[in-house]
Amino acid sequence: MNTQKSIYNKLFKEEATELASHKVLLGALQDIEKELIAASAGAIKSIDMAKAAIKPAQVSLQLNKELLVKLQNFTKQIKDLGITTPQKEVEVGINQVKENIQSIDRLINNLHSI
Repeated sequence: MNTQKSIYNKLFKEEATELASHKVLLGALQDIEKELIAASAGAIKSIDMAKAAIKPAQVSLQLNKELLVKLQNFTKQIKDLGITTPQKEVEVGINQVKENIQSIDRLINNLHSI
């Protein structure tokens, strides 16, 4: 009977030890899952913000394109009237708007790639 008790004690101890190690592993896994969620939260928020930025950038792009057409038409009107003085200032504005269009277009393409 002593041998039988000894065997039962060892069996039950091993199961208890095994359960304890499973609890430790499960706890560690839950901790890792929490850390993964926390680590991903910033990236997810950033991606959402990038996606939300697309619409205002598209509106800005359209407004800059419309402004470019107006500036180009204004330049033609100035030339037709024979006025040469403000032409340089208008050309500077046209160049700035063209740069804006290129920058915003690149921005939109980059935002779409996220």
